[in-house]
Amino acid sequence: METTGQFIARKLEDAGSFMYRNVAFPFVKMGIERKCNSIIGKGTYLYNGTTLEGKDYIGDKVELANVKVGYSVYIAPNASISDTIIGNYSCIGDIKTVIGRHPVKGECVSIHPAFYSSAAQFGYTYVKDGNYEEAKYVDEDKKYNIKIGNDVWIGFGVMITDGVTIGDGAVIGARSLVTTDVGPYEIYAGTPARKIGMRFDEETVSKLKELRWWDKGEAWIAEHATEFCDPAVFFENVR
Repeated sequence: METTGQFIARKLEDAGSFMYRNVAFPFVKMGIERKCNSIIGKGTYLYNGTTLEGKDYIGDKVELANVKVGYSVYIAPNASISDTIIGNYSCIGDIKTVIGRHPVKGECVSIHPAFYSSAAQFGYTYVKDGNYEEAKYVDEDKKYNIKIGNDVWIGFGVMITDGVTIGDGAVIGARSLVTTDVGPYEIYAGTPARKIGMRFDEETVSKLKELRWWDKGEAWIAEHATEFCDPAVFFENVR
C-alpha cells in the first residue's frame, strides 16, 4: 500500500485540484468560450487534453476528459466522456463512455487488476509488467479509445465501450449499450445495440459519404442550408 509520504502527496493534490476546479477554472472556462465561440454550461469541467473546434454547445454538469470535440457539436447535460474523438455537427446525449476491460474469458484466473496490471490503480499490484490489454484504441498513437463520426446523433442514456468507432451519419437509440463498431448512416438500438435500419438508401449514403458536407466549411453549408431537408433538391444543387 502507499507510504505516509504518498498519502500526504495525494491529499495535497486533491486539495489543489479542488481549488483549481472551483476557483480558477470558471475563469479559464470563460476564456475557452470566447476563444472557441462556444457555450459551456454550469458545473461543466474540461480535463486536460480536451479541445473544442468552435461553435460547440456543452450542457450543464458535463465532464470531458481528453476529448476532441468537432465543430458545432452539441453535448447534453450530465454527459461523461473520456478519450474520445467527436466529429463535426454531431448531437450527443447524456452518454457515458466506458473505458477499460477485465479478463473474463479464460485469460486470467482473477478479474482483479492487481494480477495483470502494473498501473497499481488501487494502490498496489502483484506484477511488474502488465500482461493483459486493458483498453482498446481507435488511433495508432493510442490516445483515443472511442471515435464518433460527423453528423452523428446519440440518444439519451447511451453507454459506449472502448475500441468502438461510430461512423458518419449514424444514429444510436436511447439507452443503448454500444459494444461494436457502427457503420456510416446505420441506426442502432438495444442492449447490446444491434442494427435496426439505415437512415437512407444505399445510393444516397454513397453520395453523402463522397460529399462529406461537414468538411465544406460554414460558408458553403450556409449557402445550401435551405436544401438540407430535401435530399433530391440538395444533391441537384451541390453537383
